Amino acid sequence: MEINVYPHWKLCFQGPHELYFKNLSKQKKQVMEKNGNNRKLRVCVATCNRADYSKLAPIMFGIKMEPEFFELDVVVLGSHLIDDYGNTYRMIEQDDFDINTRLHTIVRGEDEAAMVESVGLALVKLPDVLNRLKPDIMIVHGDRFDALALATSAALMNIRILHIEGGEVSGTIDDSIRHAITKLAHYHVCCTRSAEQHLISMCEDHDRILLAGCPSYDKLLSAKNKDYMSIIRMWLGDDVKSKDYIVALQHPVTTDIKHSIKMFELTLDALISFNKRTLVLFPNIDAGSKEMVRVMRKKGIEHHPNFRAVKHVPFDQFIQLVAHAGCMIGNSSCGVREVGAFGTPVINLGTRQIGRETGENVLHVRDADTQDKILQALHLQFGKQYPCSKIYGDGNAVPRILKFLKSIDLQEPLQKKFCFPPVKENISQDIDHILETLSALAVDLGGTNLRVAIVSMKGEIVKKYTQFNPKTYEERINLILQMCVEAAAEAVKLNCRILGVGIGGGIIHQHELIHGSSFCAAELGHLVVSLDGPDCSCGSHGCIEAYASGMALQREAKKLHDEDLLLVEGMSVPKDEAVSAVHLIQAAKLGNVKAQSILRTAGTALGLGVVNILHTINPSLVILSGVLASHYIHIVKDVIRQQALSSVQDVDVVVSDLVDPALLGAASMVLDYTTRRIC
Repeated sequence: MEINVYPHWKLCFQGPHELYFKNLSKQKKQVMEKNGNNRKLRVCVATCNRADYSKLAPIMFGIKMEPEFFELDVVVLGSHLIDDYGNTYRMIEQDDFDINTRLHTIVRGEDEAAMVESVGLALVKLPDVLNRLKPDIMIVHGDRFDALALATSAALMNIRILHIEGGEVSGTIDDSIRHAITKLAHYHVCCTRSAEQHLISMCEDHDRILLAGCPSYDKLLSAKNKDYMSIIRMWLGDDVKSKDYIVALQHPVTTDIKHSIKMFELTLDALISFNKRTLVLFPNIDAGSKEMVRVMRKKGIEHHPNFRAVKHVPFDQFIQLVAHAGCMIGNSSCGVREVGAFGTPVINLGTRQIGRETGENVLHVRDADTQDKILQALHLQFGKQYPCSKIYGDGNAVPRILKFLKSIDLQEPLQKKFCFPPVKENISQDIDHILETLSALAVDLGGTNLRVAIVSMKGEIVKKYTQFNPKTYEERINLILQMCVEAAAEAVKLNCRILGVGIGGGIIHQHELIHGSSFCAAELGHLVVSLDGPDCSCGSHGCIEAYASGMALQREAKKLHDEDLLLVEGMSVPKDEAVSAVHLIQAAKLGNVKAQSILRTAGTALGLGVVNILHTINPSLVILSGVLASHYIHIVKDVIRQQALSSVQDVDVVVSDLVDPALLGAASMVLDYTTRRIC
């Protein structure tokens, strides 16, 4: 998918330019006309915690810088408003955003039930807020339980949802929440190509998916060169040097709380033994976090000379700390996502991020069940420098997201559509489908006749048209076009919807036709089997078709007839009847040696072509079809025995028992290709 950078993002920092303001005015007019009533797009950004704000803040800044297009409402809830987690709503205020609404939604508790109750409390409080703000669209980030409450409320209140970072895979209950939000969301901004493909596989509309990259990367990739030593000294002490400290951030795993607490205890023991200055951030608000804090205090981490334990670090400063750390350890998504931008070594513990895409800077310790295993990982990783990774972004996410927001048409139906793959058998009925038959036009270019047929999805020939084959190429093409036009017109009367026109042979792999990059795969008749063979209609020489097609045999029959070498006893050709391949076959059956030689040469050419196919794709079955197939099959089998490698000589070669197999095969090229791609 082509990604276009929003053209005005850089211009707005360059002072007044006539072109900029002209384009800005034009774009503003187009957006407002699309959304009706000449009004701005009202965007509600809801943030629940320090982690999602780091992704949402760049988008909020972008929206705020374009008041001509947007009105921004900010809703703050979740752990932002809790003292134990740093009262991180203050950093939103410090960024000069007006907080429209503060919602206290966290129910204090130690277990999973507290998270469920928090979701319920948010669902109770959010309707009043959304009724008052009446946003056109709500931006929701990620996979937290608070975000699920936001998405549920907005969806039920008919508010469009833009979901950031959908389609990703981590490894815990977060996956289920993230994908649930995806199903509720109307628009999707994803960070990686794999995430985009996951969303498409989940039947989301490709037109409503934007591959933008992670918004936090817009800040990350421009941050490393700033003054960082003062930040390091502020958080870790005056005697700490760059690349000589560790950042630790570990959260509980809600699907296995006891094990995650034990793993945290082992991590702290390993860090104490490793004896390096370490900044430990408090865990998030998930069930089990209080117990992890108790483990920290039990081990005296807050008073240990090598440790600094903090509830929160502002994102700008956190970037500098991880960028210049000797290592980061824990199970935070930040470790496997953002830190890769700096090439800082990361030790990812346990299963919480097991499914994430990572750079080579990440060392996984999936079964972190011993202190020694974690300690060995620290010795392996600490102090290394890896190549910087841009898996999750290139620094231009926000301009793309703003452009995507401007493209949203509020006049479109709110009900989202899912792009499900076709189901083989659907017992539900629709009057249009009952009255209309999906069909294809099939074309067969025979030696004597040209045939066109309307073929239904069930493989039934609805109607067939036959004309004698003209002598010249131009006449044949004109006649084919004329027959197709007549058949298409007749199809309308027969309630047949023509999906396309099919011509040619086919290769089937894993029950599907191979179509090729330009829909021209399996031109088997034009495999060259002799460099000095007869001319072919394609302009080449020595093709299978030049030897073995009905037209080729008709050509040879005419030569024999012109030399009075075709007819034998028991044969006659009326004066008003054109000589055809049928007469050549009849002569061969009656003992005409020259006719037999021509058929043998034609069969040998076909056999050599089949051998080439066997050596190229090694099929399990070769099916010969058409009126000449039964005359060629034994010769083809002989050529395979004589010319093919032993590894492919056992292939089955059979004659099709279908009626009109050439027409059915040509139709299948169209019917398979089109119906397999209907959403």
